[in-house]
Amino acid sequence: MRALVGLLGFALGMLLGVMLLVFNPLASLRGLRPLPRDVAPVKAYRWEDYRGMEISVGSLLGLGRGDRGVALLDPALRGVRMGIIVLPAGEGASAALAVKVATIADENSLWRAQVGTNDYWNIFWPGEGSVFASGYSNFWGVMRDDLVAAARGSDEASAVAGRLVSAPSPSGSSTGVAGASGRYAGFAGEIRELRYPAEGNSKKSEAGWGIAIKTNPQPVTTR
Repeated sequence: MRALVGLLGFALGMLLGVMLLVFNPLASLRGLRPLPRDVAPVKAYRWEDYRGMEISVGSLLGLGRGDRGVALLDPALRGVRMGIIVLPAGEGASAALAVKVATIADENSLWRAQVGTNDYWNIFWPGEGSVFASGYSNFWGVMRDDLVAAARGSDEASAVAGRLVSAPSPSGSSTGVAGASGRYAGFAGEIRELRYPAEGNSKKSEAGWGIAIKTNPQPVTTR
């Protein structure tokens, strides 16, 4: 009888723990509003050709071994992901070339609903200029969607299409456009990133991404 009570208590404890993780009230306290599409339209891109860590619960909590085929050899770079990305532009306009580096955030914790990366963008527009921007991405919502979909037996992971992952940095670090050159010199602004479900729910299929940047010139001051 005692064994049965102990087993039942263990099962209920596990269920309660999962419920607290899935419906963690802290998750709703750390969000950013998306930028209006008419002000900063989202540019979708793929990040399949990268080097470094994967974006997964294990990797972001420092537990995963990662894919050896793309892993960075230096142990000091275990928590780094980097790649060159092409950001498509409108018809008749040149695409932008970007370098993105993401590092595991030191503050990551499941209990605090923080499973994120610190992101650094350097974006070049041919013949126009460049923008350097930084941000923080919290993948808690994406991973929660995956868990709920798996519990329902659904074949579709990341049920919310275009899930906003940008959030305020838990360390209090400033985010947004930090520097610019060319026609964007002196500009400042915000950055938002989204993640889309992987096509076909295949383990080899990388999820889609999107980025929106809103830049404004610094106000003119007079003496």
